[in-house]
Amino acid sequence: MKNEDDLTVLIVDEHSDISPLLAERLRVIPGIRVVGETGNVMRGAELAHQLEPDVILADFRRTGPPRAETYRWFCRVSPASRVVVHTSYLPNGDERALREAGVARCLLKGASVQKLAAQIIEIAASPNRREHGNPA
Repeated sequence: MKNEDDLTVLIVDEHSDISPLLAERLRVIPGIRVVGETGNVMRGAELAHQLEPDVILADFRRTGPPRAETYRWFCRVSPASRVVVHTSYLPNGDERALREAGVARCLLKGASVQKLAAQIIEIAASPNRREHGNPA
C-alpha cells in the first residue's frame, strides 16, 4: 500500500528502455511513489503539468532546442517540481548551463538504485532552487 505522503517522482528518459526499468526499480523503495514514466519529452511535459510531482528525473538530449533551453522549458511546465538531470555524461559547461536553466541537480547514471533514491529524497528536501538565486 502506498502512502500519500510518499515523495512523488516522474521519470522522463528518451532512452525508451530506461524509463520503465528505472520506474520498476524505484517503485520498491519505501517513501518514493513513481507517478509516471515515459520516453517521450512532450508526453513527459503533459504528465509533469497534470501530476505536479515532487521530482522529475529526466534525460533528454536528442530532441528540441539546445539542451539547457529544453530543461528551462520543462522547469516552467511544472514549477513546483524539482527537475533532476539523470544522464550518462555531462560535457564541460553543461551542468552550469542546466543549473542556470532551473535544474535542481545533475546526477550521473550508474549509481545503485538505493543511492539514486537517497539523492532524490535529499534533493526534494533541500530548499527551493529559487531561494538560491537560480532562475527557474
